[in-house]
Amino acid sequence: MSPTWRGAILGRWAAGLLGSVVLVASLQAQTLELRFLDVGQGDAALIVTPEGKKVLVDAGPGASPIVPYLRSHHYDTLDLVVASHNHSDHIGGMPDVLTTTAVRYYLDNGIPHTTATYQRTIRAVQASGAQYLAASARTITLGSARLRVLPPPSRQVDQNNGSVGLLLEYGQFRALLTGDSERDELQYWLQYDSVPQVTVVKAAHHGSPNGTTAAWIAATRPQVVVVSVGAGNSYGHPSLDVIEQWRGAGARVYRTDQDGAVILQAKRDGSYIVLNERAAPTAPAASAGTPAPIARSSGATAQATGACCRVCTRGKACGNSCISRAYQCRQPPGCACDARP
Repeated sequence: MSPTWRGAILGRWAAGLLGSVVLVASLQAQTLELRFLDVGQGDAALIVTPEGKKVLVDAGPGASPIVPYLRSHHYDTLDLVVASHNHSDHIGGMPDVLTTTAVRYYLDNGIPHTTATYQRTIRAVQASGAQYLAASARTITLGSARLRVLPPPSRQVDQNNGSVGLLLEYGQFRALLTGDSERDELQYWLQYDSVPQVTVVKAAHHGSPNGTTAAWIAATRPQVVVVSVGAGNSYGHPSLDVIEQWRGAGARVYRTDQDGAVILQAKRDGSYIVLNERAAPTAPAASAGTPAPIARSSGATAQATGACCRVCTRGKACGNSCISRAYQCRQPPGCACDARP
């Protein structure tokens, strides 16, 4: 083979490889991540948009693992930090976050609290240089994602029923986070705000009975519900009745006390995968610290037959479920099967 031909072939091979790398990077760049962190009896969630915008919603109780997590991922700047309300299990980790990480904007419910934790948090906000945002009805643009703020009722003085609600929208993917809202505030939003059907709901008030209503379930109709809760907590969270209500509505329920951190990776078409830190019995073995994947897709449907447990008339088979063809299956063979052409 002449040097000229050899060079041409190698050039085409290199160009093809580079194109594949660019394609993989492009597909990864189109993914939004919503991570519910395991902080014990408290709340903390991190949103990372395809453009790299980062939003922290609550920071768990004191000495929570938020700062170590941010450092391990080299996240030195947060575009927005939201305190859903000012109870210590939601803002206990805020002073550490604000003193170790550059924060551009800080938003809370505007309802002062009398605790030392709240006072430390406010001092840290002032010292950080973050711009304060009031919890008014507004939409915050985060690259290709949007965050709609659901403000609490005016003149509210109760912290739980004064929680800030957040509706995260990325194309057809929607997630709803509502702090420790109780029935009164949920009813207020149903009456005065447009609450759409969503993909994901963070169960209000750690899955307690006063944080869920039949009307709220009917309005949101999520595919995934995440309960942020500490193992063996003294409050009895979550309520098993609440868990069964969500499951009865067709949602898959994840609990941070059992599943560890729960991570959703979503695309604009509404498809998504769910990963969790602790492998389920049917999931493939994962190395220490590596989340075990559980694939889900709003674009993949299943139909049961006698030959196998699920026939994937859209998407493809993955273990016992159907997933989008855009995803790689990482589960062992199960009873789901592809539809015949």
